[in-house]
Amino acid sequence: MSALKSKGSKDAAEQQKHLNILLTNGRFPVSLDLARQLKASGHTVYVVDPMKYHVCRFSNSVKRSWHVPAPHVDAQGYVEQVQKVVREANIDLIIPLHEEVFHLAQRCRNIPDVLNKLFAAPYDLLISLHNKWYFYKILRHFNLDAPETLLCKTLDDVKNLDRSQAYALKAVFGRAKSNMFHLKPNDPLPDNLQVDADHQYVAQVWLTGKQYCTYAIARNGKMLAFGVYPVQDTVDGSSCVYFQSIDHPGIEKYMDTLIRNVGYTGQMALDFIETEDRLVAIECNPRATSGIHLFHRDQRLPDAFISNPTTSPSPATAPGTNPESRTFPMKPKQGAQRQLFPGMIMWHHSHISPSQYFVHLRHLVTTRDVIFSWRDLLPSLMQPFLVGSYYEICRERKMKLGEMFQWDLTWELAGEELRDVDRMLEEWNEKLENGGGVEKRGAEGPVVGVMREDVAAPIMGNAAPQA
Repeated sequence: MSALKSKGSKDAAEQQKHLNILLTNGRFPVSLDLARQLKASGHTVYVVDPMKYHVCRFSNSVKRSWHVPAPHVDAQGYVEQVQKVVREANIDLIIPLHEEVFHLAQRCRNIPDVLNKLFAAPYDLLISLHNKWYFYKILRHFNLDAPETLLCKTLDDVKNLDRSQAYALKAVFGRAKSNMFHLKPNDPLPDNLQVDADHQYVAQVWLTGKQYCTYAIARNGKMLAFGVYPVQDTVDGSSCVYFQSIDHPGIEKYMDTLIRNVGYTGQMALDFIETEDRLVAIECNPRATSGIHLFHRDQRLPDAFISNPTTSPSPATAPGTNPESRTFPMKPKQGAQRQLFPGMIMWHHSHISPSQYFVHLRHLVTTRDVIFSWRDLLPSLMQPFLVGSYYEICRERKMKLGEMFQWDLTWELAGEELRDVDRMLEEWNEKLENGGGVEKRGAEGPVVGVMREDVAAPIMGNAAPQA
């Protein structure tokens, strides 16, 4: 009997170590970096993407890539193809990388064979964090500092702002600098500003200070991986192309407080501004971001995706051992550096000093590139072909490269579908304010991210609706 038990435990451990993992796009440097880290940890990686040619298609870290419909254009077709791939490749875990997470969480609520393998929070929590107005309300509810923020549902709301001070005017469901305006004191409003029921904005009081980006992985309210890096070299003033890990206990505590209070499962990235006397989060991306680049393959970041640790962390163990015995949260080595070489060439460098220019040159010539790897050369060698294919798509769609690269993955609602989301957010917020907390959903099973007969409860951060 004990021999059978020992054999069963060994099989379960092996199953947990070596999973079939699906990435929901293969085009971003983050996709490639994560695929390589997953393979280095012994997992088999698959990819779906609306682009026929993307960087992960040429990587030896990816076993197979499927060309699927674009969720921005045909969300249902995208979901159906993901479901088909899950069955065909016997997928154990789905890791979303961009705004596909919203499409999957929204449309798979009655598809448990996808939802239960999706490493993400429930749909209502995802969009509450993604919506800049409700994100602000969540922060204030848990006594976390945030810039003073006002909701603007109409153009009159914008006109009635106190124009003696500056604001960052952002679309409630915007991303990066898309649909973001810097309203300077007493300056006229932008001519192209459209504010209505389908295009609501928040006005954040403009703060100036040090800027930081973060990345975290969490399960059931426990932060399992955490990294932070200052905003330094960028291509547009916000999109970082150079990453250097630092230690910032205040930001770590802030993120841990948020994750714990909302019972979060999934990936989360917050953007921060630190002034002389305040540390405030200005935006939340409940998905993967470039913080993944800070982790070296030897640190086994993938263990954070499949672990379900107890509340008492065990001593750190050598790579290759059971991820349940790791110390969490995992952190990149302080000072770890990576760069996106093509982005560094396109560095945004107006109004800089000579010393800043030479710092950038030092970063450029001394920092390891994310794409280049001697173990996996084809993604680098295929860059000229990929860039050519990208610009051909830009020509066909009449878009700039940055817009084209994420357009077919973005989640944008309008009309009655958006009204339904607004009602869901209002109900969610009412429960938050009346109940004093957030319902924590997710399984406590020993193997998380693997569909097993002996784990009856939903295994991800989602619970599929009962029929």
